[in-house]
Amino acid sequence: PPAHRWAERDPAAAERLTATRAVVAALADEHTMPTENLLQPDTVRRLAWSPPETINEDSVGLVLTALGARSWQVELTAKPLAKALVRLATKSESSEGRE
Repeated sequence: PPAHRWAERDPAAAERLTATRAVVAALADEHTMPTENLLQPDTVRRLAWSPPETINEDSVGLVLTALGARSWQVELTAKPLAKALVRLATKSESSEGRE
């Protein structure tokens, strides 16, 4: 779905999208390149909408590769993206436990 509709359709995916976009923006800034050169926006959206079941650097790297990311892009982004997704999953699990 269009990214602007995610919050109402799947709030968790919207939160993942915000986090992954922030990671890519920070990395692009660090490497002085446009964010869309580091990772295509569609790749970031697809990862955020359907992250791997087990989230780690390797699984995120496999998803990025399957979505067309080049090896240098995967090398720069897989680990920080995996960390962000794990943080969100952990936060979500802990808040579910309080309900």
